[in-house]
Amino acid sequence: MLGRYVVGGRLDPPYYPTKPSPHFIGRNIEIPAKAKGDRIIRDTFTMSHDLEFYAISIYADVDSIEDFWSLKVNGKTIIKNLHCKNYEEGLYFQVAHPVKAGNEFLLEYHTPHGDKKNLGLMFHFLTEHGADLVLTGTTDLGSYPDPPAELPDYEEPPETPNGGIQLPVAWQPFNTVAEATNWAKDLGVSVNFAGKLDAANYVTEALSLLLNTCSGFADMIQKHKLTINIKNGNGANGYFNPPTGEVVVSKTYDFKNAAAIAQAEYDTGQKSSPDRLRTVIHEIGHWLHFHNVGEQMFYKISALDPDNYGAKTILTNPEATYIANHLCNYATKWFPIELIPEVFTAKITGIPIDKNIWEWYEQYGGFKCGGW
Repeated sequence: MLGRYVVGGRLDPPYYPTKPSPHFIGRNIEIPAKAKGDRIIRDTFTMSHDLEFYAISIYADVDSIEDFWSLKVNGKTIIKNLHCKNYEEGLYFQVAHPVKAGNEFLLEYHTPHGDKKNLGLMFHFLTEHGADLVLTGTTDLGSYPDPPAELPDYEEPPETPNGGIQLPVAWQPFNTVAEATNWAKDLGVSVNFAGKLDAANYVTEALSLLLNTCSGFADMIQKHKLTINIKNGNGANGYFNPPTGEVVVSKTYDFKNAAAIAQAEYDTGQKSSPDRLRTVIHEIGHWLHFHNVGEQMFYKISALDPDNYGAKTILTNPEATYIANHLCNYATKWFPIELIPEVFTAKITGIPIDKNIWEWYEQYGGFKCGGW
């Protein structure tokens, strides 16, 4: 007969506990709705006392089979890539893991969906009598685009005259913002120039250049809503907002000195083209990339760089140096998201493209005008 004995109220094998008092710690993680794309939520915490960890309970109110989660304690993997999200009664480890005070717990939850969901967690610990465990931690939800806004029917791409855009389009500097707005509206482009005539002429000149030199751009405008607004640039000259399809040029951009600014950026190797229209062409390059590869692929490509404009990148040092020397330094930031519009801008404005740079452009789905 196998002899077994009780320690702290539990059979010794197979749990091997040494601490007598159970202690349960709850944790709730609220995952907000975001645009579709692979997301990783990281919950990191430490405990105030030595303990033994023998089970975990988890429940997700929205259970997707593609979601999975992992758990590490002090760098040691306890659970890896588990797709089941319903262990409300507890997933027991069949051993009580000793954990020192201050050791790190790391739970990673992976989801390719944009759904809002709540994770309910309970950690099953054993402690010494009288120990009052205190959890100290943070939850990193990551930085992901907001979900697409619900657009009313009238915000669909407006009908263009005669069922299409007649090319080439005629353009000359406008005398009023209203004239520029109506010109863009006739092309099916929604604009708000914030009452700035210099901004209106800047944007409409770039649109005319693209329509007259980039075969296929007119078709994209008619298939997908293009909105261009002059407003707060959040510290940048401009940006593209994927969920809404909005291209923004900063209202503080110095439109009158755009040529000198673009030339200075080009001469110092920061940007790929000295053309004065480069800022709005760059942002439209993002818009074209998004619609060329599709929403899901765009977010997958976006996720290749783990910290966007930070120091981390999938590029090797020689690759980053090559891109900086043969295109521009900015194209190495948030790679390949920023490489695509930098190549597009250079190509549109007549800057020769290195063949290896072009291979990257094709690999990640950059939009090609007819004949490229």
